[in-house]
Amino acid sequence: MVDLFRFPVQVVFGEGGIREIRNFLRGFGKHALLVTGSGPTSRLPAVEQLREMLVREGLALTHFPEIRPDPDVETVERGVALAKAEGCDFVIGLGGGSPMDAAKVIAARLNNEGEVTAWEGVGRIPRRSKPLICIPTTSGTGSEVSWVAVITGGKRRQKMSIVSHFLYPVLAIVDPQLTYSMPPELTASTGMDALTHAVESYVSRKAWEPTRAISAAAVRLIFSHLERACQDGTDTEARRGMALASFMAGMAFTTSGLGLVHALAHALGSHFGISHGRANAVLLPHVMRFNLPSCPETYRELAAAMGMRVEGLPAPRAAEKAVEAVEGLLASLPLPRNLDRLGVPGSSLESLAAEAFLNTRMRSANPRETMLEDLVGILKEARG
Repeated sequence: MVDLFRFPVQVVFGEGGIREIRNFLRGFGKHALLVTGSGPTSRLPAVEQLREMLVREGLALTHFPEIRPDPDVETVERGVALAKAEGCDFVIGLGGGSPMDAAKVIAARLNNEGEVTAWEGVGRIPRRSKPLICIPTTSGTGSEVSWVAVITGGKRRQKMSIVSHFLYPVLAIVDPQLTYSMPPELTASTGMDALTHAVESYVSRKAWEPTRAISAAAVRLIFSHLERACQDGTDTEARRGMALASFMAGMAFTTSGLGLVHALAHALGSHFGISHGRANAVLLPHVMRFNLPSCPETYRELAAAMGMRVEGLPAPRAAEKAVEAVEGLLASLPLPRNLDRLGVPGSSLESLAAEAFLNTRMRSANPRETMLEDLVGILKEARG
């Protein structure tokens, strides 16, 4: 068996790190397309800060502030058209996962013709993208260091995962100061997204020693800092810990892959517009409990990383401690605890399960073999 570790992204990490962009700009081009969300992110001080830094370096910036949650193909194509009209030769994605994912696909489309929907799956982008810089303003998605972009489109208007070496950013700038303004609910939901990345990448069939070490470190950071970050957004140590955990979990899942939580969460997002982090938060303990029989020793290790005492316990009981730790963390966060609270009707469970079952990439990485009825059962348990 041959294992793989993949990580081609340069990372600048630390408070005030956004200012370091000036040390890299000359290598990217002369005109940037800045991709941001359409809401408060478009008005962040970082937007004007980036513009001023580029101007000082003799570069131009065109702002594309149209990205909504779960960006669709049509929005991406508007960004591509604007970049071409303005002569942009590199792309900056600033914001949460949606703006960064959209920026990835825009950068790819600037060097590739054809339909974005044809890129769904692994390795279907023909040529390298335009240079891309990603700057997260949340701590959760890890998109700034991953080779994945999730875009809504296709005949069924579902979430499509586009996976390609050509989607990696050239540079990621992870500046914890940019996350200070996140409100508690957003802090909680993005933090649970990061935790789900760390847990699923740890138990994945594709995980091995280096990826598990990174995943476990991310788990420890999240259990030490997420509740604190929700309680006090100005807690600089907590914000720094969560920023570090998010990008580390992104590193891990890029190599190890993800599992059933993400397969089901994508279906929930496609059908009901439920934010990815909230869906992950509700689903994670139920998928963990489903997976426990397949790898109890692995979950024992996770329980220890979560701060649970597992010495001397039989493996199945020690593994259950990991689920209890996640449930305890969720109880301290301002998030819904079940699908019923998210407005998911029982009549939709079979269709949601069927869509998730089609995600063979995530299902194959999950540690336990899965039948369609298993997914229906998980969703029933998650309804509360």
